[in-house]
Formats: sequence, structure tokens, C-alpha cells
Amino acid sequence: MAAMGTSSGLRAFVNGVVYLGRGETIDRGFVVFRGATIEEVGPSSAFVKRPGMDIIDLGGKLLLPGLTDCHLHLVPYSVILTGLDVSDTSTLEEGLDMIRAHVAKLPREVWLSGGWLSGRGWDKQRWGLDGFPTREMLDEIAPDNPVALYSRDGHLMWVNSLVIEKFGLEELVGHVEGGEIEVDAKGRPTGILKENAGLIVSRQNSEEEEAQAVRAIKAGCERLASLGLTGVHTVIDPDDARVLDAANEGGSLTLNCVRMWEVHELADIEPLEPETHAPFIKIFSDGALGSQTASMLEPYCDQPDNTGIVATSRADLEQMVLLSLKKGFSLAVHAIGDRANKDVLDVYEEARRRFPERKAILRVEHAQVLRREDIPRFGALGVTASMQPVHLVADMDVADRYWGKRSRNAYAFRAISEAGGMMAFGSDAPIETPDPLKGIHAAVTRRDPARPKHPAWYPEQCITVAGAVDAYTLGAALAGGESALAGAIRQGMRADFTVLDRNILTIPEPDAILEAGVAMTVARGKTVVPR
Repeated sequence: MAAMGTSSGLRAFVNGVVYLGRGETIDRGFVVFRGATIEEVGPSSAFVKRPGMDIIDLGGKLLLPGLTDCHLHLVPYSVILTGLDVSDTSTLEEGLDMIRAHVAKLPREVWLSGGWLSGRGWDKQRWGLDGFPTREMLDEIAPDNPVALYSRDGHLMWVNSLVIEKFGLEELVGHVEGGEIEVDAKGRPTGILKENAGLIVSRQNSEEEEAQAVRAIKAGCERLASLGLTGVHTVIDPDDARVLDAANEGGSLTLNCVRMWEVHELADIEPLEPETHAPFIKIFSDGALGSQTASMLEPYCDQPDNTGIVATSRADLEQMVLLSLKKGFSLAVHAIGDRANKDVLDVYEEARRRFPERKAILRVEHAQVLRREDIPRFGALGVTASMQPVHLVADMDVADRYWGKRSRNAYAFRAISEAGGMMAFGSDAPIETPDPLKGIHAAVTRRDPARPKHPAWYPEQCITVAGAVDAYTLGAALAGGESALAGAIRQGMRADFTVLDRNILTIPEPDAILEAGVAMTVARGKTVVPR
């Protein structure tokens, strides 16, 4: 990735297909910008070259408003680029082999000091397991060091016996609110920690680990920019905030960044105050589909006693939302299951009633499966559905298995849009790829590109390419409180652009979306071009 320009001089894109937003396109257009601000937009016939202007001829390429990923975890994503990630493995044996190989490469002093091994990416569905992996499997690989590996969806933690002993997990069985320590037939922890139980296993980052994370942000931003992203909405905790502040001061945080403070109880909100770059409180309502912990109104298929996990009770959720609003925050609440989404929308409805004068942004993160009667509530309440189309590709088979016919209202892109709801798209990286072209393809086709002959999954919920692009641009700007600055190509807007080598808005075959390349990414007027 090579930076091509950071000056505040006058620049212009000419001879391009300019997508303004909301379906409006200039087939041969130009955009003039100075520094981080767009000064002029129009058809090529109206373009006037000015002295000293740096002109970039797009040669018919597509110029989009800068694409933004509305939900990812920037620090973990960046760190994982060089860390242990088993998400590409397809069997338990492959996963264990990768862990074993990673252990073999670690410095000797790590093991002599009893240092931790951490990572992520395992998936029992992808590995073809009926049950979860066990602590004994990790004990064999690393008997003398604590091991903690997050699942691919981030809602489960797989640990070895040393971790269980270190944190006294055997004594905590049955006493974790909003989580579960899984046990075997003898009542012993198996090594699987669900939802809030994973929060018990924590450790302070060393200064060196934090410094490594700061350095990783540069690589993370470069990788995201190479995919065409000019901005992100990232979930953070205090450790992440320190890393991002340091990266920003050092010039490594090159993308636009909206931060969402992740909290787990009312007391977490008390010391926080909204800031321009961190205006959101992020709360967990439930778990996830992959771990069968998403909160459902009816039991999971073939699991008559399981309706998921309520990570935050309805009463606590209401208190947390109301306190956040009183302090001036906007809200982003994680909800996967139909019960969780109903509860969140109920709480948001009460919040709108209690604070009618507040213009706070209210978001549901994921909004994955809904009751049909809850779909119109997004538009009616002015709630944004912050969704991740790439999850659909990984989840469609799992959803059919565990939700059955309820899946007809899963990833209800078209239904939400037609009912007047606003959508904002993202990826939840590092859980899924942050590639927005793959997200657009998923929203438009509802098919797995690895199975081209497989039929579309509930195709009545497909949306247009323009609609998907708008969710990464206009929807993203609205969801991040930046609608006056970004999300469209207009005079006075921020100079954020994504240039594609072909016009995906008009291609006859949607699979060709995946063949498009990113020719240029511009964030705040600064250009980064993939090698």
C-alpha cells in the first residue's frame, strides 16, 4: 500500500461514472476537492481546469462515496492479521495442527514464564462437530501455559485446564449471569465458556502487547483501505481506546473512525462521557446463532430446552439505555434472536416516548432474525438496522438447521427497506471478511459464491446493488451521526471516495461484483492505492 498524496491542494477526478447516492449517477462526471472537502461535482461538459489543479483521469471507472464498514472490531482485526487465527480450518484436526504449529514458533521465554496463548476463529459447525471441543485437547498441546481461544463468532471461549484453575471456574458453575460455564456429565467444566462467562477470563495487556497492537493498526487500516473502505465503526473497550488514541497520534489511524463503547452493566456507563469520535454505547442483548445462544421466543430446532441466553435482562437493558441517553450517548444494541430484537425494539420505543426531544441515533446491531410484526418498527421508531450481509453466507445453513422456517425473516434486507427502515452494512470483522464487495454480493444475491449452483436463500429479500451501496455509504453516515459530512458525493461533503475498476451498478450478472477491483481509496482527501 503506497500513499500517493497528503497535500491540501486542489485535486479533481474526471472522466468517471460518479455515483452520487440514492440511485443518482452522472455517467461522465467530475469531482473537484481541496484537502478533505468536496468543492464541485458535475457532468464532464461543465468541468473547468484551474491553475495548479492535480487531475486524475478515471478512464470510465466507477467513483463511489467512500464505503464504510459499520460494525467491526478494528483492534482485534488488526492484531489478528499477524496472530493465531484458525478460521480458515475446516476440521478439528486442522485446527489443532495450526495451534500446535503456532505453539512451536513461540519464543522459549514465553513458555518458561507461563505466558498465555490466545487466538480466535474456531467453529464447530465448520469443523463438522456435534458438540464443542474440550479442554483436554488444548491440555495435550499446551500443558504448562494458559490457552484461551475465542470462537469465530466471538461468543464462546475455549480454554484449557490451567485457565479453569487460574480463574476458579469450577466454583463459578451455575453462577454466571448472562453466560454459562459448560460442564460434562460429572459436572466438571468442559473448557467452553459461553457469552459473559468468557469475560471472567481476562488479563491486563503488557506495555509491549499494547505497543504491538498500536503498530498493528497501521497494517489493519492499510488492509481495509485496499478493500475500498474509507471508514469504520468499531467496538472498543478501554484497552482498545488507548491503542486507537496512540495510533491516531502517530498517524497510523488513517481511516475515518466512529467508536462504540462496549459495556456489560450499568456501572460501566457511569464514568463515560460522549465524545465526537466516541458517541455510542454498545450493549449485548443476547448471544449468537453459531453458538445457539441467540435469545429466541421459541426453542431451537431439535433443542427443546434451549431458547438461547439473555445477556442483559430486559429491565437492565432499559436502565442502561435510559442512562446512556441522559448522558447524551447514542445507542448500538447487539440483538440476534427474535426475542432479543423484540426486547430491544420495545426498550427503544419506551426511550423514544421518555425522551421525545432527543435526536439520539438508535441502532440494532445485527437484527438477524425478526418477527414479521417487528420489521415495520425500524422505520416507525427511526431505528437503524446495522447488519452484516457476509454473515448470511456463513449462516444460511446453520439458520435452517436451528431456526427452521423462522429463517424466512432472517437478514430481511428488502422487507426492512420497503417498510421505511434504514440499513447500515458492515462485516463484524474479524468474525467475517471486511471486504465490502463480498457484502454487496451477499445482499444482492443471497448466495454463497463457493456454491454457484446453489439457489438463492429466501430470494424475496434480495436488494439492488445501489441499495447495498447506499447501506455502506448513506446508511453508514446516518448510523454514525455523520450524515452532514459523508455518505454521498455532494458539494461541502468530506472527500471520501472508493474507485472501482468497473461499474457494478449496471453489470448484468451479479457474480461479476466479486470480480471488481479497487483502483483507489481516498479518505479525508488522502489517497491510498493498492499495490
